Amino acid sequence: MFYQQAMEPAELLNTLTANNECFFVIEAHLTNKLYHVAVYKYDKEYFLLLDPRLFQQILKTKAASHGDEDEVLPYIEEALEDNLYQLVAEDYVKLDLYTLTALAKKKYRQYSLLRILLGVIENEKNGVFNF
Repeated sequence: MFYQQAMEPAELLNTLTANNECFFVIEAHLTNKLYHVAVYKYDKEYFLLLDPRLFQQILKTKAASHGDEDEVLPYIEEALEDNLYQLVAEDYVKLDLYTLTALAKKKYRQYSLLRILLGVIENEKNGVFNF
């Protein structure tokens, strides 16, 4: 089962430290650029997923608040298997989130949407995937 929720960047920072495994998408419409990234965290490693099929699938599930993990998880696995990712240092992920937090605090509302979708994959014995 996955669950989808919108979060502020600061909320996501707190959530990342509490979870060993999760998947999240950050989307922000800035003045001159659409900022759209998908990140899979496993232990201390962060994978920036670059597979367009994953983004297409996320768009299909955008309206759902929950659903079956098979709607998203296979696309994450395929991106990793096909080497369609870049390893990213945790500090860079945090830097992006701190920057987006600062923009929001300064009332820099040149972006029309800042949405962070978070998925937490519970430990394997629970077999639950939250998106």
